Amino acid sequence: MGLLGSAIGNARNSRKEFPLLKEIGMTIYYLCPDIKFPCGGIKIIYRHVDLLNANGFDAYVLHHKKGFRCNWFNNRTRIAYLKPEPYRRIYNKVGKMLQPEAMRKIPISQGKQTFIDVGDILVIPEMNGPDIAQFGKGIKKIILNQNGFMTFKGYSFAKDRLFNPYTDEDTLGALVNSQHCEDYLHYTFPETQLYRFYLSVDPDLFSYQEQKKKQICFSKVKNAQDAMQIINILKFRNALDNFDIIPFVNIQEKEVAKLMKESLIFLSLGNREGFGLPPAEAMACGCITIGYHGWGGEEFFKPDHSFPIDDGNIIGFADTIEKVIRAYNQDNTFFLSERKQAADYIAKTYSLENEKQALISIWNTLIH
Repeated sequence: MGLLGSAIGNARNSRKEFPLLKEIGMTIYYLCPDIKFPCGGIKIIYRHVDLLNANGFDAYVLHHKKGFRCNWFNNRTRIAYLKPEPYRRIYNKVGKMLQPEAMRKIPISQGKQTFIDVGDILVIPEMNGPDIAQFGKGIKKIILNQNGFMTFKGYSFAKDRLFNPYTDEDTLGALVNSQHCEDYLHYTFPETQLYRFYLSVDPDLFSYQEQKKKQICFSKVKNAQDAMQIINILKFRNALDNFDIIPFVNIQEKEVAKLMKESLIFLSLGNREGFGLPPAEAMACGCITIGYHGWGGEEFFKPDHSFPIDDGNIIGFADTIEKVIRAYNQDNTFFLSERKQAADYIAKTYSLENEKQALISIWNTLIH
């Protein structure tokens, strides 16, 4: 099945019909946490809103604190804000007293309207847990699941507590960002409509560079314990052989791209990832990419153009790096074809055009 076929037909079940969603004036709100440091999932939320607005939809990022905007990447994304929690709590309490079964409007500011209403759609990240369904009762919702492993955050072990947003009557379905996430949710909630969207790697930032420094880079916030073991094993084996080690943390996206374009080797240390964009970006830059696919990245972490390592296999990880360094020192053209193959695969599969077409097809399917 092609990208667009996957995006609009991968839901394996008949789609719910909600005639109200076809009304003119519908607005899409992506609820987003107020996080100041780099986080790939948040950039995806901003990206979706920008793409929707550029293609005839009406969409906002919905932040909590008035005036908040992510500033670690350039954006002019449309943003609305939830009214302060005490205000919303009083509003909902009064509403429940007067009309217990009525839908719950969500008061907001700086949007086109002062409320999120029954004709709108609210997109909520999976990390909000089982209470997603109670937020704005009666308002149609989409769950944005960017990491299957976060699906049950906030749940309990009590087997009789079956309340969840995935099978709630207000839920239209879930957006998923990887084959792993889709399989995870389909196995757990087979009746839930799933819509696969695609991430993109920005070719203006992350593009192939053949000439490299003897440099190994990796994210310091991803599995630092494993990184410390791997680097020290290589250090005490005298296996690093003039290679510089560059861990990075909380730097601007353009700095990450520059570092990846310079570095011969990228270490992927993420585990239990929804997708894992950094190794894909590293491949796009021509890095020899070694490490964990984190399950979400299994679809692009292919053995013919990268070096996937079983999660937690520290010795195997270090040994692979050592062998790659040795082979490169003997012949610095040894990995050229694999590096170019990886970059071409990422550029073709996770292009800006594929991202746009899949997302717009999903939303056209949802509202028509």
